[in-house]
Amino acid sequence: MADDSASLDSLRQQIDAIDDRLHDLVMERAALVGRIAAAKAGTPGAALRPGREAQIIRRLVGRHSGTFPRPALVRIWREIMGALVGLQRPFSVAVAQPERGAGYIDLARDHFGVVWPINVLPGSSHVVREVANARASVGVVAAPEAAGGEDWWLSLVSEMSNTPRVIGRLPMLMPEIPPDHPEPLHAFVLATSEPEETGNDRTLLVVETVPDVSRDRLRTLQAGIGLECVSMLASHRDDDRWLHLAEVCGFVAQNDARLIALVLANTGTIRSTRVIGGYPVPLSA
Repeated sequence: MADDSASLDSLRQQIDAIDDRLHDLVMERAALVGRIAAAKAGTPGAALRPGREAQIIRRLVGRHSGTFPRPALVRIWREIMGALVGLQRPFSVAVAQPERGAGYIDLARDHFGVVWPINVLPGSSHVVREVANARASVGVVAAPEAAGGEDWWLSLVSEMSNTPRVIGRLPMLMPEIPPDHPEPLHAFVLATSEPEETGNDRTLLVVETVPDVSRDRLRTLQAGIGLECVSMLASHRDDDRWLHLAEVCGFVAQNDARLIALVLANTGTIRSTRVIGGYPVPLSA
């Protein structure tokens, strides 16, 4: 029994030593972030780099082995990155609270961490205004089909410099859904910065058409110029025009030649296109 106790004490001492090393590395990482912040002093906008963060998470998950759960690994690094982003400059989050609002608050907290303030607002339009007016660093809004009838994405079509863009999608790690369970909540992250290309991305594209253009027809027209449409997320119909929110594969910039070709090849049907953001594709369970 004495030998067993000594062995357990030795294992616990090794764990304590590992904890100290982990803590030292966290402090070292924070110091490096401080040096980055000093080098970027005076640069406008939030310090958030969602593309870079997604690449870090993907790399760590890809090299992970052993019994430690991957969701816990992602959660740890999200907490670290969320805590450190606010060390570079003030950081806050605005969250729209629709009918099932608590879930969206949880999504925001899980992604951005427990340190920085979260301002809960009654609707997505409020969040768009908070981000545009720099009263929040980022905003979290429900996906269009769950936003309670709010067409918040229409506000992102503007070309004004402070117009928010979609830069992320939550959760970063999609949970495993048991059979017969409802689909989990997901949300989009808004900021006044531009999304970053990561190598595995989706782009949100608003296409203005004449009336009576169906979603299926628009999918076909997009495919004809090399844009694979993952889904049509929403549509808005006026008397003289229709606006469609399409989610397409890959990272597509506003000046992409395919967008120009889409309009030129379909004169009289498609009037304009506008990229309103994009996001790194979340990891699957």
